[in-house]
Formats: sequence, structure tokens, C-alpha cells
Amino acid sequence: MHYLLCDITYKKSIATKLKTLMKPTKIILHHSGGTDADPMADSSNYTVAMCNRDHRARFNFISSLGWYVGYQYIIEKDGKVTQCRKDDEEGAHTIGHNKGSIGIMLSGNFDATDPTESQKTALTELLKQKMTQWSIPKEEIHPHRKFAQKTCFGKRLQDDWGQQLVVSSPPSKEHIKKEITRLLNLL
Repeated sequence: MHYLLCDITYKKSIATKLKTLMKPTKIILHHSGGTDADPMADSSNYTVAMCNRDHRARFNFISSLGWYVGYQYIIEKDGKVTQCRKDDEEGAHTIGHNKGSIGIMLSGNFDATDPTESQKTALTELLKQKMTQWSIPKEEIHPHRKFAQKTCFGKRLQDDWGQQLVVSSPPSKEHIKKEITRLLNLL
């Protein structure tokens, strides 16, 4: 019995250390992009189900949430956000940076078009939420192309596009409510 207790304690200690190692310290932004045959192809209708199918065939790396998608989040063109992996779970989106990062993919080919307003709004809110939750500074929001020989997240977007979203956007409704509550408590 003593050995079992020590073994359980040891396993919990290892699990805690792994969680610490997997704490996200950066956010990496992606787009669904074009195809090998047509790099400028429109992929704005790329869905979570399509990505799940493609990543299952390519990686076969299932998440604890039941998805094969390598990104932690996907934002479709209508602004719908789907979480496919836990934030502190290893991804399959950026070679050499899948541990300790949050991968967010937006449906669309931003070599050819721009993200929709719904996507920009959803991404801004998600970035702010994750930055607050994990204490990630805006300087740690990066395009995929910073870590790979790709155009991802699209040639039409500047490298600091994600950073600018969180700087130039008005405060969220949630933030405003919290600030009002804080001020009312001061009265």
C-alpha cells in the first residue's frame, strides 16, 4: 500500500510538472490558406469538420476533447469559434512550437482576401481572453510564418496584425461590465 501511495504521489508530481511545461506562453495565428494546386484558392468555407477530417488523415493525433484538429481553436468565416484542444495541450500546428503555444486558425486564404469582420471580432475577443487567462503579452502573438517558410497567416496581413487587433479595439462588453462593477463597489 505504501508503494502505491508513493507511485500515485510521484505520478501527480510528474503531471503537475508537465502542466507547468505546457503553460501557453505565446499565440500563433494561422489561416486555412490555398491548396498545393492553387495557392490562391478560396478556403473561406473551410469548416471545423473538414479540418478534423484532414488532420485525422495527416496526423491522427486526437485531442483530449475528441478532435483530430491540430489547432486549439478554429474561427470560421461567420465568427463561430470552436475549441478543438485544451489551451495547455500539445497541438499540431507549428513544428517546434506545438508545446507551450495556442494555435488559432481562421478559415480563409489571406493571401487572396481579408478575414471577415465577424472573424476579426471573434479573434479579438479570444485573444484578449487568452492573454488575460495565461498572462501572454501582446508581443507574443505571432503569425505562423515567423516559425515556418510559409505565408501563413496570409500575405495581405502584416506580421503585427494580431497584436494590433488587441491594441486598437474597443474594450469588450465583459471588460466594461467588470469595470462598472468595480467602480460601483468603490461607492
